[in-house]
Amino acid sequence: MIESKNDTSKNLEKALQALKQAQQRVANEKKKQNEKKRKAENHHKYIMGGIIVKYFPDCYRYDEGEGELNRILSVALQTRECQQVISKIKAESRETTPPQPTLPNAVNESVGGTE
Repeated sequence: MIESKNDTSKNLEKALQALKQAQQRVANEKKKQNEKKRKAENHHKYIMGGIIVKYFPDCYRYDEGEGELNRILSVALQTRECQQVISKIKAESRETTPPQPTLPNAVNESVGGTE
């Protein structure tokens, strides 16, 4: 009977150890996923920042705190000319690549508005 309790406690210890290891693996995997997501977001920010610096250097004159640039972009994106360019780019994109339900397409849809 005593041996049975020892076996039970050993099995319990093994199970608890396995549980801790599994929890650690889950935590490590979550860290990896978060790191991967953060790297992708940072890369996107870096690329977008480079585009702004290269093509819109005047943007740095506007105060971010007062939302000047946001107001300018909001009005600019609503112009007929901008809407036409956005529609043309979307059409070209659809011709060259199959539609994919990814985040960049969702962002393009929200920026483009209605066609």
